[in-house]
Amino acid sequence: MLNWCSTSYVVSGPKNNVRSLYDRIKCVRNKKWLGNLVSRLGVEWLTINCRGDWSNLRMKDGNLLFDTQTAWSRCEDLEDIIKHKYPDLSVWFLSEKLGCDIFETNDATGEIFPKRVIIDTEGEEKEYYTYEEALHVLCDKLGLDPETTSWEQAMKLCKERNDLQDDAENEAHIWVHEVEIVS
Repeated sequence: MLNWCSTSYVVSGPKNNVRSLYDRIKCVRNKKWLGNLVSRLGVEWLTINCRGDWSNLRMKDGNLLFDTQTAWSRCEDLEDIIKHKYPDLSVWFLSEKLGCDIFETNDATGEIFPKRVIIDTEGEEKEYYTYEEALHVLCDKLGLDPETTSWEQAMKLCKERNDLQDDAENEAHIWVHEVEIVS
């Protein structure tokens, strides 16, 4: 069975070069297959793994943003192609592979993707939070005071609570995933 990896990209750098990249790829934004994007960037799509699609191309605050949904992992080859064609641009990503509990970013400072914690409970939409926001959410769910509870204490109590639950009580679990910083 295929495991999908969802990745959000932000490309930043000199405004004229970001705009040049946007202008280059906007003509294939309605052709969702990843191979169309790769080909538009001047690379033969057969040379890389193009298993997936791309969407949501847009400009925001001088940055280029888009998303991919790819098989097994994020498409690092796509990142390399952009960096090769536009060496003065930075390619930032936030990638999640929920079924394998993989959440990662290359934004070490949190400037581009500041929300580093995912709280996932049965019956609720998973959501990204900053550590401070996540602490408040966890304390609310666990009946604790966020002013007197540390992150470590909340995580320990959450784990203990989950360990006490059996599979039949899955709706009571609170899954907390922290985004890993990768290069």
